[in-house]
Amino acid sequence: MIKKSLNILIFLFIFSLYFVSFLMIYDTFRERKLVGIEDNALDIFEKEIKNKDTNPEPTSDSTGGGGGSGISYQSYTILGSIDIPKIGFSSIILKEFTYDAMNVGTIKSYGTDLNEPGGFVISGHNFRGRSLFMYNVHRLVGGDKFYITDTSGRQIEYTVYEVLRYVSPDDTSSYTTYDGLHATLVTCEDGGKTRVIVKAKA
Repeated sequence: MIKKSLNILIFLFIFSLYFVSFLMIYDTFRERKLVGIEDNALDIFEKEIKNKDTNPEPTSDSTGGGGGSGISYQSYTILGSIDIPKIGFSSIILKEFTYDAMNVGTIKSYGTDLNEPGGFVISGHNFRGRSLFMYNVHRLVGGDKFYITDTSGRQIEYTVYEVLRYVSPDDTSSYTTYDGLHATLVTCEDGGKTRVIVKAKA
C-alpha cells in the first residue's frame, strides 16, 4: 500500500514538472509572438509615415479625424505610436478597445484623435507575459517627457505634470476634456486592483 502511494506521488510530481515546463514554454512562445507582432506593426507604421512624406496620396484605410488616417494591420487599426525614453518603452497605439489589442500594444481608450486639442487616454497592460510592458510608467515624475506620433506624421512632445498611484478602477475622473493638447497614460498595478495614471500636456 505504501509502495503504491509512493508511486502515485512520484507520478504526480513528474506530471507536475512536465505541466509547469509546458506552461513556461507556451508563455515564452506567446510572448515572442506578441513582441513580433508589435515590432512588425511599428515597422509598418514607420514605413507608412515615411511613405506619406514622399507620396501625398492616401495609402491606408482612413478612420477619420485630425490625427491622420488609421493604418490597417491584421485585424487592428494603428492610430500612432508612443515613445517613453526614460523607461525605454515604445509601442503602437491601436484603435480597438479590446483585451486582445492590449496584448499587442497600447490602445486609445478615450478622447480626441491623437495630438488633437481636448485630450486623449492611452491604456496598456502593466505586464505582458513576463515582460514589464507599461509597468514602469509609475517611475515617471513631473518634467519627464514622452512622445506621441500620429499617422499624419506629427510627433508631439508631452511633459508629465502629475502621477497618481493606487487609483481605483472605478475612478473615471481622468476621462475628461482638457484645454489644449493633453495626454493621459493608464496602466494597472497592485495585481490589477488599482491603476497608475500619468497626466501630461504639450
